[in-house]
Amino acid sequence: MLMASTVKRQERISELRSPELQLWQAVIWRALQDCASENRRVRIRALVWMRGQTEQFYDVCDMADFEPEQVKRAGKVIRDLGCVRGKKWLQRAKEKTK
Repeated sequence: MLMASTVKRQERISELRSPELQLWQAVIWRALQDCASENRRVRIRALVWMRGQTEQFYDVCDMADFEPEQVKRAGKVIRDLGCVRGKKWLQRAKEKTK
């Protein structure tokens, strides 16, 4: 069953055109940036979404071709580091993906 879902996911990702994939990845990056926001309300909403308790979170991760558990971990790291250090960590992480 795991193999079938992996194959299905691979097919779905390959069907996405690059701009669509980039769009969904940008949604994840924005949520991660919001986790480091100095605006408390924005930060809390992002952290709640990053807990992955909604189907929407998993759908966005799937369309972005990101592993949900890794995205959740990144949100926790940013939360634990705080706003300033979290932003710096996120910037370094984004530079590594280029």
